[in-house]
Amino acid sequence: MSPSLSGAGCTIKPETEECPNECNDQGRCVDGKCVCFPGYGGPDCSLSSCPGNCNDNGRCVNGECVTTCSDNCSNQGKCVNGRCVCNSGFAGPSCSEESCPGNCNSKGRCLNGRCVCNSGFTGPDCTKQACPDNCNTNGSCPGNCNNKGHCVDGQCVCNDGFTGADCSGKVCPNDCNNRGRCNEGKCVCNSGFIGVDCSEVDCPGNCNKKGRCVNGQCICNDGFTGADCSMKTCPNNCRNHGSCVNGKCVCDSGFAGADCSQIACPGNCNNKGGFTGADCSEITCPGNCNNKGRCINGECACNDGFSGPDCSEINCPGNCNNRGRCINGQCVCDDGFTGADCAEKACLNNCNSRGRCVNGKCICDVGFAGPDCAFKGCPNNCNNKGRCIRGKCICRRGFSGPDCGQCQDGMTGTDCNIGESNAP
Repeated sequence: MSPSLSGAGCTIKPETEECPNECNDQGRCVDGKCVCFPGYGGPDCSLSSCPGNCNDNGRCVNGECVTTCSDNCSNQGKCVNGRCVCNSGFAGPSCSEESCPGNCNSKGRCLNGRCVCNSGFTGPDCTKQACPDNCNTNGSCPGNCNNKGHCVDGQCVCNDGFTGADCSGKVCPNDCNNRGRCNEGKCVCNSGFIGVDCSEVDCPGNCNKKGRCVNGQCICNDGFTGADCSMKTCPNNCRNHGSCVNGKCVCDSGFAGADCSQIACPGNCNNKGGFTGADCSEITCPGNCNNKGRCINGECACNDGFSGPDCSEINCPGNCNNRGRCINGQCVCDDGFTGADCAEKACLNNCNSRGRCVNGKCICDVGFAGPDCAFKGCPNNCNNKGRCIRGKCICRRGFSGPDCGQCQDGMTGTDCNIGESNAP
């Protein structure tokens, strides 16, 4: 199918490929891309173009070139055709530098708004010719300004920190604030002022090194007071119940303690420790008798059941009859005594649990014998007619039987010592 045509400013529009926005009627559509007419650009020819694309010397805005300057001329000039036209007193590509008079007339360098003249020239704008050898000091500056300044019309313009006709003197900070003399760059302050520039008001006695001087007043360290911090403070300012003398409280009548916080006692308690009563005239008892007795002239009269210097000990029955010690209310009897009150005599080895202890002697159970019932007993104790050894009777001559209660065969009589053949 043949392409279609349109009227004035017509574009050829293939049916196969379309151009964006039909090139806004500002160009021709070729193979789906806009070929813009002069003065227009962009993918759809909607942008106004600038001649020569501003030759890279500005920006294209709505078809017009807008030139820009570096740093907007630092607000010290106007931007003309992409270059800064600086205001009076400023120079440089961006008007950021201070200018020198006459730009030093190409006979020196401009440094921070002042001309540093080439050799042979002088003056604020380097227009004056300098004398050879500085005119041998005729018309020159004294001492050549000691290399601490530069010579202008026979007078020294000193560098910062120096002063004097020949720049040999050192400047003091803030000219000592008219409160002292400047000596070799250091302030010698008048009386009553201190600091590197004599700006601070002095404190009395320099606060005696016991505080800080702030605006002429001493801020004392802890423990010190007074206009010059020379006095010692007292604890808690004596609680307003006394006066402070050399760091110690002298308490008013009726008050006592390191800081006069305590109410004083009548008669100062008669200076008696270990005493009681309103005026400490009474002797105290140890532990106040532990509330188990009464205190009489410093000694405890203990209640029943308690004893000891402070009534802290529980009493033992009969006070253990002086035959033992009382511990926590129980008698620990001395050797040889027993019973709850140590009143009974003890038996040897407690009769070995084989008998009864009566008045310190063992009454052995049947079958046991000995002072402590430790041995086995013999029947009828051998009737006292023999010895009991390990529970067996060893009978005397003439006796026999398990308990030696019989006469041997052929013997008779009370002591079994008469032969039957000799019996009457």
